[in-house]
Amino acid sequence: MAATSERFVKDLFAMVKERRSFGRHPLWRRIGEGKVAHDGMKIFAAQFFLQVREFPRAVSALHSRCYDGAERLKLAESLYEEETGKISGSAPHPELFIRFGTGLGMNREDLTEATPLPSTASLIDWFELSTKDRSFAEGVGAINVAAEGQVVTNFGPFARALEKHYGLNRDQVAFFDVHELADRDHSDVGDNILSHMTLGDFEREKIRGAVNRSLDLWWQFFDGIERACG
Repeated sequence: MAATSERFVKDLFAMVKERRSFGRHPLWRRIGEGKVAHDGMKIFAAQFFLQVREFPRAVSALHSRCYDGAERLKLAESLYEEETGKISGSAPHPELFIRFGTGLGMNREDLTEATPLPSTASLIDWFELSTKDRSFAEGVGAINVAAEGQVVTNFGPFARALEKHYGLNRDQVAFFDVHELADRDHSDVGDNILSHMTLGDFEREKIRGAVNRSLDLWWQFFDGIERACG
């Protein structure tokens, strides 16, 4: 059953790779090519920060619902890194992102007091719904697989593009570099929580639905920012 579950998780990650919005969305590509104006970059930063700030709460919700001690420890480490940055030796991840905003000439309040676009609010609502109202396995699919699974191989090149096209330094793009490394472990297929669970056909179908819903909402999140950027 463990081998079967690992095959299932590999299929999930293949789906994420095919549909991911980090790296595939037109807005992400335009930023990577330096084609988004400075004002548009500020809109991107403000909206992206709002979900960054809420993401640790989703990890916390998963941690509180995990009955397996070894897996709960991994979630605790992930949460500790999100909230403190002390495993990577950096800073709390929302603070790392604020450095990115200030590198674009924004004040802290431009980020912390930003009004979420409808698509941003929908994504944040899904963080809470998927980790509190859906099954634990669905929450793992929505957050650990569909969100963190998009990061690896995308955030590192994105950071270099930000340096090249927008004049940011290594400290100002540290948020993206830290996640490129951290999420490589969080989303490892063989070590993913779902790989070690006994999952029936019905539960697998629910997990697939949660992953697909996450991917839809991430894409809509970037669609909303792209419209706001013009």
